[in-house]
Amino acid sequence: MKRLLTTCAIAVVALAAAAPAMAQAKEFGGSWVLDTEKSATKEGPPMVIFAFGEKDFTVKFGEKAPPMPFKLDGTESEVRSAKTKALWKNSKLMCTVSGGDPQAPDTITFSRDGAWLVLEGTNPQHVPLKLFFKKAPEKH
Repeated sequence: MKRLLTTCAIAVVALAAAAPAMAQAKEFGGSWVLDTEKSATKEGPPMVIFAFGEKDFTVKFGEKAPPMPFKLDGTESEVRSAKTKALWKNSKLMCTVSGGDPQAPDTITFSRDGAWLVLEGTNPQHVPLKLFFKKAPEKH
């Protein structure tokens, strides 16, 4: 009986620890369309698509773009000639892609601001970038 109670207690703690990450994933999941008016630019991906699993996720920058895999525990994934990693930092999803220059990996941060998904990072010329995306209507 004591072993059963201990097992149940461990399961409850594990679920409680995973719940915030899964709740955050639900807020980011799905398709998002660039809001050019709020972003004050047309430069940037026209769409961001998130698909979350239990321990990982993929993100696509456009409907036809190849998916980039990330693990949610901060460990690296290999994709083509790059390495990716991601982790939650409070309510922000920090995604890093290391490719051509290992000394200067690209980090993109995703967060929510009301109804918008916010992407922050730098463009290829290393100029700070902040883009706003609105939830895409669901296709039927």
